[in-house]
Amino acid sequence: MTLSHSPELVRRNFRIDVFGAVCAGLYAAVLLAFMPVVVRRMGGSSFEVALVVAAPFIGHLLSPIGIYLLSGLPAVRVVAGVVTASRAVFIAGVLVATTPLMLAMTTLAFWVITISNIAAYTAVMAAIYPGSERAQAMGKVRIGASIAGIAAAATAGIVIDVVPATYVFAAAALLSLPGAIGFFWIRDEGRTATAGRRSTFAVAREIWNDHRYRRLLTANTVFGLGNLMNVVIVPIMLVDHFNAPNSFVGATAALASMTAIVAYLFWGRMIDRGSSLQLSAYSSSLLLLVPLTYMFAPSIWFLVPLAVIQGIVSACFEITYHTNVVQAAPPGRVLDYATAQSFLLGIRGTIAPFAASLLMTLIEPRMVLAVAIAFMVVGLSLYYRAVRQYAPTAPVEAALEPVTPETLPAS
Repeated sequence: MTLSHSPELVRRNFRIDVFGAVCAGLYAAVLLAFMPVVVRRMGGSSFEVALVVAAPFIGHLLSPIGIYLLSGLPAVRVVAGVVTASRAVFIAGVLVATTPLMLAMTTLAFWVITISNIAAYTAVMAAIYPGSERAQAMGKVRIGASIAGIAAAATAGIVIDVVPATYVFAAAALLSLPGAIGFFWIRDEGRTATAGRRSTFAVAREIWNDHRYRRLLTANTVFGLGNLMNVVIVPIMLVDHFNAPNSFVGATAALASMTAIVAYLFWGRMIDRGSSLQLSAYSSSLLLLVPLTYMFAPSIWFLVPLAVIQGIVSACFEITYHTNVVQAAPPGRVLDYATAQSFLLGIRGTIAPFAASLLMTLIEPRMVLAVAIAFMVVGLSLYYRAVRQYAPTAPVEAALEPVTPETLPAS
C-alpha cells in the first residue's frame, strides 16, 4: 500500500535532518581531510595511513553483523543511537591517542560503529521523503553539511598547525554530538517497520539471484578497487611529493565543499527527474581525473581545479549511494539491498588501500596510480553495461513499503 506523506511532517523531519547534517559537516570535513595527513606527519607508516583510509570500508565490510544485531529495532533510533555512540567513542579515543597507530585504531573503531547503521539510514531516507522530492531534499541537507565543512576545514587547516591535532579532532566531534542526538526526533510514521531477523545466507542467495543487481555490484567492485587505491596514495603524495602544508589541504577541502553546494542542487534535480544509476555512471567517469592529475601535475597548484571536480563527484555519490538502492531494489527490499551494497563496498574498500600500500613497496606511487586507472577503466565499462539494464523510472512509493513476509519474493 502506498502511503502519502504529510507535508508538515516532511518539513519537520527536513529541519532536523539539516541540523544533523550541519553538525556532522563540522566533524566529517576535519576527520576526512586531516586524519590521513596527520597520521603521516606523526611518522605513521604507509600501512597506518592505509588503515585510516580503509577504516570506513572495514566498517562497511562488518556492517552485516551490526545490521543483523540491530534488525527489528526502530530504524530512527538505530541511526541516532549508533551515530551518538560512535562519536563519543571517537572523542575518548583521540584524547588518549599518543601514536599514529592509536589514532588509526580510534578512527577504525569510530567507522565500524558508525557504518553499522547504514542500511537503517537508507531506509529512513526512503521513508521520510516522498519519491518525487527525495534526492532534492537529500541534496539540500548536504548543502548544510558542506557549508559547515567549509568553515571547519578552513579553520582546522590553520588551527591544527598551532594546537595538537588530537584536540582539534576531539573538538570537532564534540560539536557534532547535538546533531546526532537530535536525530532521535525524526518521525517516520511507521514506514520503516521491519520484520524480525532473517538469515544472512537467505538474503545473500536472493540478491545473488537478481542478475541485474549482481552485475551492477560486480562493476562497482572492479571500479571501486581502482578508485580506492587512489585514496591511500593521495595523502602520501601530498606529504612526500608535493610537500603540501596543512593550510593548503584545508583550503582545497573547503573548495571541494563549496563546489558541492552547487552540485547538490544540480544532482538532486537531475536524479529526481531521471535515473540515479545513469547519473552515478557519468559522475564516476570524472574520477579518472584524480589519478591522472596526481601522476602528471608539476606542482600543487594543479590540484586546485581537481578539488572542484572532487566536489562535483562527491555530491553525486553522497546522494546516489542511497537513491541507487531505492531504484534497483524490488518493493520492500531496500534494507536488504542496501546491506549487500555496503558489504561489497567494505570488501573493495578494505582490500584496495592495503593493496596500494603493498604495491608501493615494490613500485613508485605513480606506477600504482597507473594500476588504479586500469581497474577504473575496466570497471566503468562494466558499469555502463549494467546500468543500461535499468530503464529510467519515475519515483515510486512502493519501494518504501515496510518489509513483511508478503513483500518478500519466494525463495
